[in-house]
Amino acid sequence: MLSAYEGKRILITGHTGFKGTWLSRILAKSGAQTFGISLKPESNSLFNLVPELNLTKSIILDINKYEKVNKLIKKIDPHLVFHLAAQPLVRRSYADPRGTFETNVMGTFNIIESSLKCESIRGIVAITTDKVYKNVEKLEGYVETDALGGKDPYSASKSASEMVITAWQEISNINKKIPIVSVRSGNVIGGGDYAEDRLIPDLIRGFKSNCKTVIRNPNSIRPWQHVLDPLSGYLATGSKLLSGNTISKSYNFGPDNNSKLTVTEMANLACGYWPNNQGWMVDSKSNSLPESNLLWLDSSLARSELNWHNKLDANQAIKWTLDWEMDVINNRAIDLIDSQIKNYWEEL
Repeated sequence: MLSAYEGKRILITGHTGFKGTWLSRILAKSGAQTFGISLKPESNSLFNLVPELNLTKSIILDINKYEKVNKLIKKIDPHLVFHLAAQPLVRRSYADPRGTFETNVMGTFNIIESSLKCESIRGIVAITTDKVYKNVEKLEGYVETDALGGKDPYSASKSASEMVITAWQEISNINKKIPIVSVRSGNVIGGGDYAEDRLIPDLIRGFKSNCKTVIRNPNSIRPWQHVLDPLSGYLATGSKLLSGNTISKSYNFGPDNNSKLTVTEMANLACGYWPNNQGWMVDSKSNSLPESNLLWLDSSLARSELNWHNKLDANQAIKWTLDWEMDVINNRAIDLIDSQIKNYWEEL
């Protein structure tokens, strides 16, 4: 699968983010000419820890700047685009709804329109989220044809971005017939994720500072998975597009049912792997913003059409994450990323 990327010009938007950094390294190691467009990384970003990513070029640019984006993508003339750039945090979307909608909706429009003008383009993989579905607490998991929706600004903006993708899919079918695929994954975890208001990063911060971690929604269930699992799904999708194969318009990449764990169960697993930690507590005052209790994905389509499956269950995903965080104290982050990439693709 990864050999399909050798020598290809691959554009990643949001390459300075958590998933973008891991994806950039995988593609660079696969021999791709990897270009990145993103905002400046946040001060605690994994991207800042790994200057050895071997990107062909890293460009700091706001995807809302259409003219600059259009000019730059035309110059790169990519064979494939992975569009990850987004405002990805639910709670931050309440504080900045305008910025969330501008980036997630119009930013997506800008990237797709500019990319489809390129002569070499063979496909676009647009990364959205599990939260695009109209959540009715469906136990068996959402399939790709289920209704979309969103109550909070983040979910609503990502659902709206799916409408943008659908519109461009229709336009592309009429004109250049360049495939555009939306891919949806769950709550990813992994070494180097330091985002705010996420369970495992919050716990790790508590472990490192020897403080008790405050958690929200202890009974909520989310599709927890290690970052390499959905990334392998994105890459499988991109490989099909580069090969010119016909595939579906959207795919879910979620964990298996043995990873259907509550926040409490995930927190306890994490505490079990980190020695001498202070544990966690629930503060009801911290949960003032509404969040769903159950969110789950059905990934049958990806398994049948892309031969994709999760290699790591939730327990293994936590162990890989915490092993990375404990080892990075005495090792280079890039070496740990490379080691886990190698283990994932060659040994599992």
